[in-house]
Amino acid sequence: MVLTLISGPQTEPITVSEAKRQLWLDTSAGEPTASAPTATLSAVAGLVTAGVHRYLVTFVTADGETDAGVVSNAVTTILATHGKVTLSAIPLGGSAVTSRNLYRTAAGGSTYLKLAALADNSTVTYLDNIADASLTTAAPSTNTTEDPILTSLIVAVRERCEAYTRRALITQTWDLVLDRFPSGSVIEIPKPPLSSATTGITHVKYYDTAGDIQTWTATNYDYDAPAGPRCARARLALSYGIDWPFTYGEIGDVQVRFIAGYGAAAAVPYMLKVGMKMDLAALYAAREGEAGLSLGVKAIYQTYKSWPTTGGR
Repeated sequence: MVLTLISGPQTEPITVSEAKRQLWLDTSAGEPTASAPTATLSAVAGLVTAGVHRYLVTFVTADGETDAGVVSNAVTTILATHGKVTLSAIPLGGSAVTSRNLYRTAAGGSTYLKLAALADNSTVTYLDNIADASLTTAAPSTNTTEDPILTSLIVAVRERCEAYTRRALITQTWDLVLDRFPSGSVIEIPKPPLSSATTGITHVKYYDTAGDIQTWTATNYDYDAPAGPRCARARLALSYGIDWPFTYGEIGDVQVRFIAGYGAAAAVPYMLKVGMKMDLAALYAAREGEAGLSLGVKAIYQTYKSWPTTGGR
């Protein structure tokens, strides 16, 4: 028996926000936010829309962008006489910072909109001569510079949970490849739960005695989709009066494609999510060392461990 992943999960059972709450990280966890730049009116005509403006800076790394930094002092522009603003003391980030974004309010506004990007971590001045109409996206409200670390740990704990419980959590498609049809009337489908008792099996294909691949008619077999914490694997069985077809006699002659998993993240059993969060906390704390599954996590996962329908454990 060989299992081949055809399409993996498109989401994860745990979100980054849930991971941060589990780890007691606030939304600013990651690269520290920027301090305030200094805004000074230039005594010349310019394009900055007349009114009161304030500025802030964010840091950008290879992993993401910090949330909004500390706000600058206010300046009041007048197009004809003070229509440009000089920013100085623009803060520099740490070694991971590759660029910085400048944000500004529209005249009299309170929302910070993107003004410009500084493609380095060294420039400390900027001359603003841009009208409100050219401002773009709003400053981020969360710090995403640490998210890739958490995302990789979330994937790791989901994969570790699936390996221990022998289950599939979020919807995924697999090929079960066999060398031949069984001598009995049943093929066990691993990685419960099967997504559906009516659409969980996509197809059954095999190489016939001439070596040509065939799709076996779905009316030739039935299958079930057991549910529950201790559910056994799904079973694909011959319909009444039907025999398995003859195959070519080579390895990998039979392919059963199936869809496994609970569905969306909300459908994953809460107990498994608790176990994954506990495991994530251990991996995060020991991310420069080793962290095996704790006894507490194993006890949770054991409740959902899947066993073959027939045979031993």
